[in-house]
Amino acid sequence: MKSPAIVFDAITVAPQADFAFDVWYANHYLPELSARREFVSVQRYGSPRRATYLAVFEASADASAIDSATIPEPAHASITGVERYIAGTLGERKAPAVDDSIFNADILYPVFFRVPADREAEFNAWYEEEHLAILQRCPYWPACRRYRVIHPGADSWTHIALHYLTDLRALESAERTEARSTPWRARLAQEPWFRADYRVYYRYGQRLALRAAAAREHPAQ
Repeated sequence: MKSPAIVFDAITVAPQADFAFDVWYANHYLPELSARREFVSVQRYGSPRRATYLAVFEASADASAIDSATIPEPAHASITGVERYIAGTLGERKAPAVDDSIFNADILYPVFFRVPADREAEFNAWYEEEHLAILQRCPYWPACRRYRVIHPGADSWTHIALHYLTDLRALESAERTEARSTPWRARLAQEPWFRADYRVYYRYGQRLALRAAAAREHPAQ
């Protein structure tokens, strides 16, 4: 089921980070965040190239109702960078005949944009009506969920697209080349804000349903 909001929580570590960090992250940091009542699931990912640990928490609350100040900040000697975005759902698009199991795909391809408020309507129209329609003709590019960032505010990325891929060949496909070569995209690309950040993460383990886990740990008396 699509959630109204996510928390995108990425921690980058030093190259020499060792097993002690893995233990801290899995046994202390993630359980502390997972205990929050508004989170209903979490999926872990990793990026070997970036040395980044990513957790995407799905929330039952709207993004505006999630208090960023109460979410614990990670603190470990191996950490070199932290990115955390609270974002509300804009939409979801799947290729025909694709079911929700695709959101357990092995490859997550986030794309970040910083869109001025007065250009948001056209940006969203281009992304939904043209860009995704072309990309999802590729058999390796079956689904995308899009979000608008609520926190942090000024100077942050404003829009996140989480693309769920079944093969990295999607990034070299004819459909991607076509999607990036249309007149509509070319017009937008002339504007100075139209600069994206692209990343690749790999799924680590299975999605954890947090309320189900809590119920097992604390059954009704």
